[in-house]
Amino acid sequence: PPKKVVTNGGSEEPTVQLVGGATPAHADSTEQLVAASEENMKKVAGRELNASEQDMVGQIKQFLEQSKEANASGDVELAHKLAMKAHMLSDELVKPQ
Repeated sequence: PPKKVVTNGGSEEPTVQLVGGATPAHADSTEQLVAASEENMKKVAGRELNASEQDMVGQIKQFLEQSKEANASGDVELAHKLAMKAHMLSDELVKPQ
């Protein structure tokens, strides 16, 4: 087959723009997850926590902060994933022992 020289990494292929699937409902869901996680954190605020639970609290706070940062920078999908992780952990934390 004949050789084709591509200069400076160029291509005749059309460029494709990828668009995220985040929707306003996704953003609302993220806000609800964050709010529910923060409410769960309030429930355990006065409780004596063991070392494992204290680690979970730290992780939840980190996920919530990262979620808020991702949301502020426009990465709604990442914000949602982080909020979901925080919520799942906070639900585990408030479960009756």
